Amino acid sequence: MMVFVAYDIRDTPTRTAFTRRLQHYGLHRIQKSIFCGYLELDERLDLAGQFDAYLSCDKDSIILIPACESCVASILTDGQLKVPEEVEYAFL
Repeated sequence: MMVFVAYDIRDTPTRTAFTRRLQHYGLHRIQKSIFCGYLELDERLDLAGQFDAYLSCDKDSIILIPACESCVASILTDGQLKVPEEVEYAFL
């Protein structure tokens, strides 16, 4: 299932570690603080279970939003934004 992960993490080393974790799961950056890609349910739950480790202060936040196939088909974009169209896995 397509997922979008958006975050607001103030601490730069923590934020960098989190973006690397998202890339480990094969997610792609589509905006500065938004990644997307395809994850199975167990992968989504595993990733969400790690969120607390990346929240370095009480103002930080992370959200994972799943999108069904019909929702993905109705996504409208403009500009340089590229939403992945295929399932891509890049576990390192």
